Amino acid sequence: MRWFQGFALAAVLGISALAAGQDAAPKATPDLEKVLWDVNQQWLCSGPYQKPYKACVEFRSKYWVDQFFEIGRTGYVQDKTQMVAQQSAVDNPLGIGPHPDAFKLRAVYGDFALATDITSFTTLGPGGQPMFTSSAKVLRLFVKEKGEWRPAAAALVPVVMPPGSNPVVLPPAVHSDNPREKSSSWADTEKQLAAIDEKWLDSAMNKKLDYIGQLFADRWFEILGWDPTRDTVKQSTLNVLADANRKPGEGVVPDEFKLRALYPNIALATDRRTRTWIDNSGRQVKTPHRSLLVFVKQNGQWKSAAAALVPISPKDDR
Repeated sequence: MRWFQGFALAAVLGISALAAGQDAAPKATPDLEKVLWDVNQQWLCSGPYQKPYKACVEFRSKYWVDQFFEIGRTGYVQDKTQMVAQQSAVDNPLGIGPHPDAFKLRAVYGDFALATDITSFTTLGPGGQPMFTSSAKVLRLFVKEKGEWRPAAAALVPVVMPPGSNPVVLPPAVHSDNPREKSSSWADTEKQLAAIDEKWLDSAMNKKLDYIGQLFADRWFEILGWDPTRDTVKQSTLNVLADANRKPGEGVVPDEFKLRALYPNIALATDRRTRTWIDNSGRQVKTPHRSLLVFVKQNGQWKSAAAALVPISPKDDR
């Protein structure tokens, strides 16, 4: 089982693109962490930025960058237009919604920053009073545009699932015909990163640790769908993979790779990773996850920078 944990660790990878030759974090300072924590609270309309729900949705529609997308707590993906449309269709009382805490700046690549937090969610309880019902460890991504840090993407890995949680039924993606996706550079980058994704998983399966060690950026980390509170970093993953004792039939298979956003030397993508494992009764179990993958280009080479693996609801396996 240690092998499986390590293999899937590798499976959740994310790759972020950085300016050539630059690794994470001379700029990952306490001051920048405070700035991004403030951005995070504005994003979620929490703390000093709490506001009525409709006003919050209107603010987010302008605050999120154009390429913004999010993997929700049941593994579905929404782009900015979809999220604004869905949130505009409902209204929540003041104080109902996300409440972030434990914010941590993890790495900085030029004008792109990676952070995590623990976000708890409130709903109306008995008597109409707010009550906490679920929480998630969240990979939060930020990009600096025109001198201002803004939200770029997120993936919410449940720590506690909401009671009776059901996937959201989404309309067709509004940006499916985005001209970026039809450009040769976009298509070439997507093809290159998809090949890296496949090679990475094959290397994890076959203990090609030299490749994985080169692929992971120094500050690589991931959020595991089955153990989100664990602090999973590069060296611990390499150690687990080295000691792996895989059972026949176990592994992680990726598909549905999709490039979602491009920034200077940064690429954000998603895929579906189906984990096959053998439980204590000897039964083969398959569990799908949606991954947010962050890629960073260093010295002309794409590296994996971070990832989050969100379990996909059985009704939303797509």
